[in-house]
Amino acid sequence: MIGTDFGTRSVLVIEDEAFTRMVLAKMLTNLGFKAVHQAGDGAAGLAAVRAHAPDAVVCDVEMTPVDGLGFLRALRDSGDPRDRDLPVIFLTNRADPAAVTQARALGVGTFIVKPATPDSLRASLEEKLSGRTA
Repeated sequence: MIGTDFGTRSVLVIEDEAFTRMVLAKMLTNLGFKAVHQAGDGAAGLAAVRAHAPDAVVCDVEMTPVDGLGFLRALRDSGDPRDRDLPVIFLTNRADPAAVTQARALGVGTFIVKPATPDSLRASLEEKLSGRTA
């Protein structure tokens, strides 16, 4: 299968653990993304979406003060049509059924169980970005 060319794309990583955020950013850079932006929680993630208009978001679920669900809810409620369709991939340590249900209702694209791997990131991002214009 020919993969999506990430060389014209940008991605935002929202993760509160600095080391994990750095590792994810490195993996995404190695996958060939044009730009990899970073934020430490959902509030900073919303600001980064406004500042950088990424093509996709990879977001931790459990963060403080604004968690992944809070970020996704604010994103989808923003009134910006682009925010309703922005692909969001959640990273999680556990698949809490209530959180999964809430996230699906808000339009989360995919869940990746931590630790993420280059292959899991590539597959999820290819699925969400294929057919979307850069």
